[in-house]
Amino acid sequence: MSKLFFLFFLLGIFSCVSSNEQKVTIAVAANMQHAMQSLIEEFESSHDIKVEASSSSSGILTTQIKQGAPFDIFLSADLNHPSMLYEEGFSSAPEVYAGGKLILWTFHKGINLDPGINVLLHSSIKKIAIANAETAPYGFAAVEVLKSSNLLDQLKAKLIIGESIGQVNQYIQSKNVDIGITSQSVLYSPHLSDVGNWKALPDTLYSPISQGIVLLTHGKQENLSNSEEFYKFMFSTKAKKILSNYGYQVSQ
Repeated sequence: MSKLFFLFFLLGIFSCVSSNEQKVTIAVAANMQHAMQSLIEEFESSHDIKVEASSSSSGILTTQIKQGAPFDIFLSADLNHPSMLYEEGFSSAPEVYAGGKLILWTFHKGINLDPGINVLLHSSIKKIAIANAETAPYGFAAVEVLKSSNLLDQLKAKLIIGESIGQVNQYIQSKNVDIGITSQSVLYSPHLSDVGNWKALPDTLYSPISQGIVLLTHGKQENLSNSEEFYKFMFSTKAKKILSNYGYQVSQ
């Protein structure tokens, strides 16, 4: 009987330790998934707080938040989605934590990217990946590029739509498409053994990609101290250096 009591006693201790563990839960846009791994490592190295991150398109994450997903902080790929959450009472006012850039990216070595965006018209290119413009800000920007270049109507039949920029990157890396329009930040992932062939797209072809962060209602009401620590960290010198190393534009 005493052994059984001792076992329950130990289980009770482990349960308390687990329930009292300090953590913050964040929703992060898919373009940030590689940079976020480095940011989490840096944050956890200097804070006694664990970070749990869920990644998807900004639109899908926004829907999940509105439906009650218990995220503390949301890092979007634009300002529109966090502004929407703020206006509807789900968050604090958004702040810009980074600026993104678009590139053409391919793992097919025979494709010459010197012509820039017009390479997409080449007969050898059958499939072009972009993210869903309705839910993914980088997909919206990609459509802006095609419209600005007067190519959208000509290329509609070639477009393969990914749920998020992460899925677009998978299509490109696996060569399931010939080429794609994606976030420049993917090039700086330490997990890539081959960055393929890429070319930056002129930022005159699309609106600035300003990425916004908000403190969500769940974070304010249920986990304020931990949430504020991570929020402040995102504007620290260390975080800005990491973001810059991943190709993002940050304020000094």
